[in-house]
Amino acid sequence: MRQIPITALTPGMVTAEDIVSYDHVTIVPKGIILTENIISRLEGYSIYYAYIEDDLATDLSSPMTNTAALAQDADTAKSRLFQRFSQNFARCAEHYENSLMKSLYRSEPFRANELLKETMSLLRQDKQDVSIFDMLLNMHNAEDSVCNHCIDVALISNVLARWLHFSEADQMMATACGLFHDVGKFMLPTGVLRKPGKLTPDEFEIVKTHTIEGFHLLGRYSSIPDPVKNTALMHHEKCDGSGYPYGLTGDEIDRFSKIVTIADIFDAMTSERVYRAAMCPFSVIKFFEDDGIQKYEIKYILTFLENVSNTYLNHRVTLSNGMEGNVIFINPNNLSRPVIRMENNEIIDLQESYYQSMLRLSNRKNISIETII
Repeated sequence: MRQIPITALTPGMVTAEDIVSYDHVTIVPKGIILTENIISRLEGYSIYYAYIEDDLATDLSSPMTNTAALAQDADTAKSRLFQRFSQNFARCAEHYENSLMKSLYRSEPFRANELLKETMSLLRQDKQDVSIFDMLLNMHNAEDSVCNHCIDVALISNVLARWLHFSEADQMMATACGLFHDVGKFMLPTGVLRKPGKLTPDEFEIVKTHTIEGFHLLGRYSSIPDPVKNTALMHHEKCDGSGYPYGLTGDEIDRFSKIVTIADIFDAMTSERVYRAAMCPFSVIKFFEDDGIQKYEIKYILTFLENVSNTYLNHRVTLSNGMEGNVIFINPNNLSRPVIRMENNEIIDLQESYYQSMLRLSNRKNISIETII
């Protein structure tokens, strides 16, 4: 076994260990004979080295070298993983709502630790690490509910805490903060919360009270840590003072709340709501870029945007001109406008096409990503 650079791989080499992405997702399993197509796929994952067997494969016509068969097997495994994930997710959401309702209306104990443990188990299915953004992308046509949203935000907060190299204890805390950040919405009138249209100013003022309601609700339970209570209160605060309920700034905002704020916005915008369709993740990345990063903890938002955009490498997308292609490179200076390889192998740099359209004062060539398939 030897470790060699990805750039030195050649067809016929055999993987001696699983090749995994930076977030520990297996891309190519151990024992696979590499082909040109597999090697080209690896180049899009920002992986620099691989462990290779000392001897080349002698039979390159083996079924193991059939890239289509390999992709089909991977798609089948991914489908089964998603099916298991979605079933466990639905069960977790049901337990979440039942536990909170029993606590609110029957004065039964609120089993927060059990709910947190069940949510954490979603991060691994069938002893495999789950690509959370892939799973949630497929889940976002599901029922729009507070419980579903809270679980989504908990999972995204956990991933962001890992990207920030938080300790395992702090990763768990970030997950708990995300899981219970919106409990105050259970205290709001249903008609306002699920109104299929724009809220009036008075209705929006009612919705904003969910932060204070959540803080007081969690305050009933001595077992709930202060960061979780503070996040329920502060997850709509912004570092520049433009948030609510108190217009806090910078260090006045709990650090876990700053994580949950980013996760909350990303999930809300990429999920369907009763009043609008889900937005494409690349459109949400552009929203963050345009919204002004000074509103968020700078290290947190830059880490999130860089890493979340890279999770969509090699994903198939639909462009605004109706064509389809695969994301092959993320432009570091314009994360929402990656490079796309079209079905006819044409390469389209969305960043370059954007600047060309600006120079020509025309939107004719201003192409953007509409959906991730």
